[in-house]
Amino acid sequence: MRDYAVELPFSLDHDLRMAGWNGAISPYPDISIVQTAMQSLRASLLKKFSDRVKIDADQNALTLFLEINEKCKYFKLDTSSCTNIEAIALGEAKDFIYRMFHTEDQTEGNLRRLTLSEISGRLGVGNGANIGAFSTDFLSKIGTSNMSAADRRLYYLYVQAISCDPLWSSVESTRSKFREADLVLGSRLSFVPKTVEISRTICTEPLLNMLFQKGIASVLEDLLIETCSISLSRQPDWNRRLAQLGSVSGKFGTIDLSSASDSMSTSLVREFFPKHVLDMLVLTRSPYTILPDGTSVELHMISSMGNAFTFPLQTIFFTSLVHGAYKALRYPFLKPSRSSSGNFAVFGDDIICLRQAYGLVTRMLSICGFEVNMNKSFNTGLFRESCGHDYFHGRNVRGVYIKTLRTEGDRYSAINRLNRWSANWNIPLPATIHCLLRGQRLLPIPLDEMDDAGVKVPFCFPFKKRRNRYTGAVIYRFLYKSPTSYSVTDVTEKPPGLRGWVHNPDAVLLAALAGTLRRGKAVVRSSERSRALFRVRSSSSWDWIPPDSAAMLSYCGEGWKFLFELNLTFFKV
Repeated sequence: MRDYAVELPFSLDHDLRMAGWNGAISPYPDISIVQTAMQSLRASLLKKFSDRVKIDADQNALTLFLEINEKCKYFKLDTSSCTNIEAIALGEAKDFIYRMFHTEDQTEGNLRRLTLSEISGRLGVGNGANIGAFSTDFLSKIGTSNMSAADRRLYYLYVQAISCDPLWSSVESTRSKFREADLVLGSRLSFVPKTVEISRTICTEPLLNMLFQKGIASVLEDLLIETCSISLSRQPDWNRRLAQLGSVSGKFGTIDLSSASDSMSTSLVREFFPKHVLDMLVLTRSPYTILPDGTSVELHMISSMGNAFTFPLQTIFFTSLVHGAYKALRYPFLKPSRSSSGNFAVFGDDIICLRQAYGLVTRMLSICGFEVNMNKSFNTGLFRESCGHDYFHGRNVRGVYIKTLRTEGDRYSAINRLNRWSANWNIPLPATIHCLLRGQRLLPIPLDEMDDAGVKVPFCFPFKKRRNRYTGAVIYRFLYKSPTSYSVTDVTEKPPGLRGWVHNPDAVLLAALAGTLRRGKAVVRSSERSRALFRVRSSSSWDWIPPDSAAMLSYCGEGWKFLFELNLTFFKV
């Protein structure tokens, strides 16, 4: 296998120096936007390259996880040394959370939110692995797997929750004849790639725990919309908008935290959240996790990555801190709307607040046991970062992150993303593209195809064009990853390769009603790479630029065609 970790940086350095890069790898006074973009690309290219991670990357991640868990164990909210303004802000944050989980009703008085009845109607499964599940699809989890839980009460609550649904109850009745309701110690810790230096820890939750965690997450997301106008599906766009404004006017600062998902201790939640909320979170969380060597560790964090309610819960908490700071400083708390971007934005641990409130918000975070990542948090200067966009004086200067180059599709994806970067900045990258394409076929595809399906080229690029005789559309071949799936059209036959399958026809019907079957097949999320196949399509709008690539048209105009062709000049089809 070629050593891209050596070849790619050398080729990229050549291209960037030809474009005027001065070789600097860190910002300096009076740096231009273009130089910043070239620095960013050079720093990002192989930062997350999982094909050559360090041998101790997993151990580094485990050490960090255990250190944070131990920190959570001994954390206690100490306000004795807080200034008056900090104490007021923390009090306002607690009041904000209390009012979020309580609503006033004229006839019934003070009503609590996040109750068992609300959660029971929102049970769901994720698309990842779970302890007790034989596969990752909805059908297997609900109809054929062991209902594992870290608390025995969850199974009885599950049976009670589905009792009003005859179909789901029938599914569980059939499942329980063949499978058990297992009591397990807790989650199972594993690693996924993050950067070359360190992996990312993730905890696989028991199946029943995940069902209730998904229900809690759904309630929390609705509360965020109702009280803060934060929709997690659209919030990244709001964050990016404010980050861009902050990089131009300096009005907003962006805050990023280190290991925020693991740093919210149970004792912190006890201080800020109502008791009925804490009880529900504790009931459905995993109290222990099993390390890769088989040892168990008691968890002192309220949740970890892998828990379904982790992300909306921390979004609520960090929003409360921003609200508390604004109230203490007497700034209005303006929610985003159709006519306004608002004056705050929170998406997980991506926090944006007014420049004047930045210092108070960061101090509150520190008091609550979180560590602000100073390398990725900005309140002065022309740079702001949030939700995958890096803005310098209003321009997104984010580089390209190549995570792997093991397959042909991986290399196509890298080429297409680098070509778009090249067009965005009007900087040719022929040596870099040549390094990636050397030794493999060039498969021309239009711009609206998937990045890993081939090499996106302009229509003027010299390749053999075959047309449909009736429509005139250009016919092309593309690389297609066939998803791992199994047929459920004959429920009496065990799907090939799926262990633990049991005959549960009602589960098939429930899966179909849930929208998780496609053409009689259930798609399985496999840890192994899907098989790559070639398919044929036709395009009648070859050079149409999709919205996610429109930036290169804004900055480069029709010049993107020349840059794409220049980068691919070594390869003619």
